[in-house]
Amino acid sequence: MRFRRKLLLVFASTVFICIAIVAWITSTLAKQAFEKSDDQRTAALVAQFRREFGRRGEALAKRLEEVARSETATRMAISLSHGPPDYATYLNEAKTIAENQQLDFLEFVAGDGTIISSAQWPAKFGYKESFPLSRAPAQYFLHQEQLPDSTILSLSVVKRVPVDDSSVYVMGGCKLDKDFLASLDPPAGMRVFFYQNVARGFSAQFLVGTRGGVEHWEALAPLV
Repeated sequence: MRFRRKLLLVFASTVFICIAIVAWITSTLAKQAFEKSDDQRTAALVAQFRREFGRRGEALAKRLEEVARSETATRMAISLSHGPPDYATYLNEAKTIAENQQLDFLEFVAGDGTIISSAQWPAKFGYKESFPLSRAPAQYFLHQEQLPDSTILSLSVVKRVPVDDSSVYVMGGCKLDKDFLASLDPPAGMRVFFYQNVARGFSAQFLVGTRGGVEHWEALAPLV
């Protein structure tokens, strides 16, 4: 009787261990497969974002090149070479050109950082631009654009006016918001958001989804 009990115990233990091993192997393989699939979907979304970002950046660079070679920019550069400009003369120049070129932001800035004309903040002329234009990336880049009452994330480009001894720069850009997100096609089960502020702390107003504001943002706050 004791032998039968021992044999039954050994058999039951063997079955339990086999089931546990199979369950562990199945769980591990499923986890690895899920992680691989998740990594692939994430990589595909990142690649898609970079393509769209690059496409828009190249188109923006061409428009800024046209602005930098425009008659208005040339006139500003020549005028500045003869002394401080009359800012009132150029008050609406940036706004007019920005509308023609379909730009959300556009500024003409002197080499010392003084703003000559600003489309998004006309009253800012004569003040200093905080962003160092002479050290701006050669291509398009992300930039936090300061507005009178808010801060907006933009895709920006800086070009120097191609006039001999010119010290005038053109900085322009377009908003990166829900419209940009809507142009992406994320894999099933994935959603894309922008957080538009790099300062410390978290504010839900800077978190943007394809429909604008984001509901249930509390779960994303720790991640940001």
